[in-house]
Amino acid sequence: MPADYFPLKEKTRYEYKFTSSEFEGTAKIFIDILEVKKKAGKALAQARMIFELRDSHTTQYTVTRDAKWLTTTDGVITGGRREFPLPVKEGAKWTEAPDSCEVISLSDKVSIKAGKFAKCMKIVTMLAGGDAGKSVRYYAPGTGLVLEEYSGEDKTCELELVAVCAVPEDPKKNKK
Repeated sequence: MPADYFPLKEKTRYEYKFTSSEFEGTAKIFIDILEVKKKAGKALAQARMIFELRDSHTTQYTVTRDAKWLTTTDGVITGGRREFPLPVKEGAKWTEAPDSCEVISLSDKVSIKAGKFAKCMKIVTMLAGGDAGKSVRYYAPGTGLVLEEYSGEDKTCELELVAVCAVPEDPKKNKK
């Protein structure tokens, strides 16, 4: 069975630390996979992103996995994008105008606060063909996105996985 570089597991929370030249300090980002529906060779996940810095912002979005792509409709650094083509193959290339992307490796090692990850998929995105900078993303098998380093004309930022856990229960739901 091929490695799953973006598992869609219901009620899973990904906690990231996020730094950016657009603000001072370190933000906390929570990506919650709330619900996953499967039908006709497609998985559709309802996700929630919580951005905490001095205050908190929450957005809802979807993640879709079909036979050809894993796609998100929102994200921390760039909004929605085609994360990667399926099945995953080293050397796979695609364009999301004006950017060009390539799966550079399926064997990278990443060591971050959340742990050491082996056999990571490394994707390099050349922003505006390289004229506007680049982004490097690492996805660990069985975990998902563990690290993204973005260096563009307009900003530089880093998104690093801190922990993976269950989505906490909403205390408002249990009150009657």
